[in-house]
Amino acid sequence: MNSRSTCGFVVRVAEHGESDKLVTLYSADLGRVTGIAKGARNSKKRFVNKLEEFSFLRLHYRPPRDPAGLYFISEAELLCAHLPLRMDYRRFAFATHLCELLLRFARENDPDPLAYALLHWALPSLCVEKTPQKILVLSHLQFLSIIGYRPALDLCGVCRQPVVPGRTYALAPGGGSLVCSVCNPITARTLPRLSVQTLRLLANAQTTSLDRLNRLQLSRQSVDEAMAALHYYTLHLLQQDIHSWSTTRRLLSGFP
Repeated sequence: MNSRSTCGFVVRVAEHGESDKLVTLYSADLGRVTGIAKGARNSKKRFVNKLEEFSFLRLHYRPPRDPAGLYFISEAELLCAHLPLRMDYRRFAFATHLCELLLRFARENDPDPLAYALLHWALPSLCVEKTPQKILVLSHLQFLSIIGYRPALDLCGVCRQPVVPGRTYALAPGGGSLVCSVCNPITARTLPRLSVQTLRLLANAQTTSLDRLNRLQLSRQSVDEAMAALHYYTLHLLQQDIHSWSTTRRLLSGFP
């Protein structure tokens, strides 16, 4: 079978056997796929310092004979290493969290140009942004819209009144809509709280293009509120834990 090539981001790497690596890549034309790189752990030419998490690569591969099988990776060209993500533990943790969301929601061999574009924006932004926690919040919010679970953040889902000062709000995980403290004070207190300021910032982010997202500024309070609410909502969608959350939460609480 003839060799082919694709460009994509490494979202997971695992050791396989004594000398091989399993590499999960998200590319524009293939979507999420996993391939095996024979001898990659001992390679001193074809794969050295290339098959690393978050790297942007051009991979040369042969597709599997069985649709459920592994791709065979024959060679890799490093296009961008995104080194800051592996040199700064905070940035590494936030990039890991984003990649885990992609791995949980994205189906194999189902390319989505919007998800690919989001990675193309988020990983370089995490490398250079002074407040990388902001990039994680905005990426999480954008990704929920891409997969069809965009939360409604501009009005209460019960009374249908726009978000107004003087009330507190919570994101009800069942329907992805807000509940205000007047309509259901118990729910608004027990679920992660969202202030009016945070909601307005997030609603603005939902309608902002990727090339302008970096201009938005989120306070520490808004980051904490948004991540708690989005995490709770995502848990309901997945019905399983997000393993990187405990590290992400601890690092967010330590930001000045």
